[in-house]
Amino acid sequence: MKITVAVDIMGGDNPASELAAGALNAAKEFKNQGLSLILVGTEEAVAALPPLPENVTAVTANSVVEMTDDPAIVMKDKKDSTMVMAATLCKEGKADAVVSAGNTGALFTASSLIIRRIKGIRRAALGSIMPLDKPFILLDCGANLDASPEVLQLYAKMGSIYAENVLGIESPRVALLNNGTEPHKGTQILQDAYKLLSEDKSINFIGNCEGKTVPFGGCDVLVCDGFTGNVTLKLMEGMAKFMSKSIKGVFKANPIAMLGGALTLRQTKKLKKRLDPAEYGGAPFLGLAKPVVKAHGSSDAYSFRSAIKQVMLYCQGGTIEKIAQATAKTSAEE
Repeated sequence: MKITVAVDIMGGDNPASELAAGALNAAKEFKNQGLSLILVGTEEAVAALPPLPENVTAVTANSVVEMTDDPAIVMKDKKDSTMVMAATLCKEGKADAVVSAGNTGALFTASSLIIRRIKGIRRAALGSIMPLDKPFILLDCGANLDASPEVLQLYAKMGSIYAENVLGIESPRVALLNNGTEPHKGTQILQDAYKLLSEDKSINFIGNCEGKTVPFGGCDVLVCDGFTGNVTLKLMEGMAKFMSKSIKGVFKANPIAMLGGALTLRQTKKLKKRLDPAEYGGAPFLGLAKPVVKAHGSSDAYSFRSAIKQVMLYCQGGTIEKIAQATAKTSAEE
C-alpha cells in the first residue's frame, strides 16, 4: 500500500533541520511499506536539505505558522504557510495524510477548513496516546473545550476504532473520565453520556474512571471534554517530569544511592523508554476526512519519525473509512 504524507517541517520548537532528519529517517525505515514523503518548508529550509532519496520530495512555501499565532486568523493571514500547504496537498489528493509539529490550534483550524470532517461528524477530536504501563488514547484533549453527551459518545466510537486499528487493541475498553465510578456521579452531561455509552453496543464501555486510576491501565480509551482532557494531559506530563527529576535526585544523594542507581540502570532505561512520549510522537485528530497527526511541539528527530510512523499506521488501518461507516450507521439508526 503506497502512502504519501505531507510533512510540515516548520513551526516546531526545534529547527527545520531536526524535523527533516526525523522525516528522512522515517522515509528510509518505512520505504518497503510504501511510504513516500513530501517535505514542506521555507525556501531557506528546503535549500539546506541533504540529497533526498527517491521516495522523498520537497516543496516550498512563503511563510510559517508560529506557536504564538492566533489560530483564528491563520487561514486569513498565512494562506501561503507551510502548514496550509501541507493540508492543501492532502485535500488535492497529492498526499494521503499530514504531519506537523506546529501550532496545535492552527493545525486543527486549517485541517478542519481545508481537509474538512468526515460526513456526519459533528466535531473532530484531538487524541493523545498516553504511554503508561498499558498505552491508552485520551480524547478529547484540547480541540473542543466542551462536549454534549452525543459528542462524548462520538469520541468513544472514534477512540475505540483508533485503538483497535492503530494501537492493535482488541475490543478496547472505553471509560468516561469522571469524579466517581457510580453512574449518577458527575454533571448532568456526564450522567447523560454514561447512559448513552451504556446503551451503545458498538463499543466496550466499562463505566466511569476516576483520575486516580487513570495511570494504572484501567481502560484503553478515556473519553472527556477538551478542557478536562487538556488539564489531565498536562498534569500527567508534569508529574512524569517531576518523578523523573525526583528519581535522579534519589540516585545522586550519596555514594550508596549512586551504586544502587548503577545496579538498576538497565531497568531504569527500560522504564524510561516505555514511558517516553517520543515512542508515539504525537496526537491524531479524529473525525477529519484524512489522517492528520499533530507531532509534539518539542519533537526531536526520533519523536518526529514516530509521528510519521503513527500516521502511516493510521492510513494502513483504514481507520477513516471505519469511522465513516460507524457514523453512517449511527445516523441511520437515529
